[in-house]
Amino acid sequence: MLIVFEGLDGTGKGTQIELLKDKMDLVTFKYPTKNIPELNDYLEKKIEIDRKTLFNLFLKDIMTEQNKVKKELSKGKTVVLDRYVFSTIAYELDAFSYDEAKAIVKKMNFLIPDHVVLLNIDAKTSQERKRKQKELDRYEENADYLEMVRKNFLKLHNDRFLTPNWHKIDATRSVEDIHKDILNVLAK
Repeated sequence: MLIVFEGLDGTGKGTQIELLKDKMDLVTFKYPTKNIPELNDYLEKKIEIDRKTLFNLFLKDIMTEQNKVKKELSKGKTVVLDRYVFSTIAYELDAFSYDEAKAIVKKMNFLIPDHVVLLNIDAKTSQERKRKQKELDRYEENADYLEMVRKNFLKLHNDRFLTPNWHKIDATRSVEDIHKDILNVLAK
C-alpha cells in the first residue's frame, strides 16, 4: 500500500507518520530529499531558482526515488511518503497554471497512491507551529502565499487528483484525535 501525507508545514505529518510506525511496518520517504541540494538551498534562501526550473527539480527529486518506492511495494511493504507530487503542484503555483501543473504530473506516470491524507490547517496556524521549531523558510514566512498553497491542496483533494482516495483531516485538533481519524480512513 502506498500512502501519501500532504499539507502545509506544521500540520503534524511527521508526528502522524511516527505514530503509524508504532502500529504498522512502514517504509518512509520524505521529500525533498538531499539528492538535489539546490532545493534545500532555495528553501533556506541561499540561492534563487526560477519557478519553472524549481517545479521540475522538485518533480525530478521525487522521480529519482520511484524505483526505490516500487521495490519496497513489490516486497509487500506499506510505503508512506511525507510529501509527493501534490506538494509540487500546490507550492509551485507561480510556475504553471494549476491545470498545466496537473497535466505535467499526469504525463510523468508517477506511482499512484492508494491513499492521500491531507492534514488541513490555515496559514496562521502553520506559521505559529513552525516558529516554535525553527526559523521560517522561504514559503513558511509568507502567510498569503501559504493560504494560496492551502487552497491548491483543497482543490487537489476536491478533484481527487490521481486517486479517488483523498482524505481531508482537520489537523487543528489533538494529535490523538487526528491519529484515530487516520487509522479509520486507512482501514477502508
